Amino acid sequence: MASDIHLSVSTAYGDSFENYVDYVKLPTAFGSLGILRGHCDMLCAVAAGNVCYSAGEERGSIEVGEGVATVSDNQVILLVSSIKHE
Repeated sequence: MASDIHLSVSTAYGDSFENYVDYVKLPTAFGSLGILRGHCDMLCAVAAGNVCYSAGEERGSIEVGEGVATVSDNQVILLVSSIKHE
């Protein structure tokens, strides 16, 4: 599987993270939400927690504060209150 989902995580303060990934898992108030290539368009609230992703054999996570996420055209864009990349 090619890494063809563009993941972008930003704060209003200019902190950011970007990568092309295969899979994204978002924390929400109702549990985790998995995003794969071709996911339908959506807008959702993001809870404070870990955004997990995979790109080939690479696995990673980003600790985020509360915010919002949009998914459209194989792009996952998050605007959150804070970012802590591991």
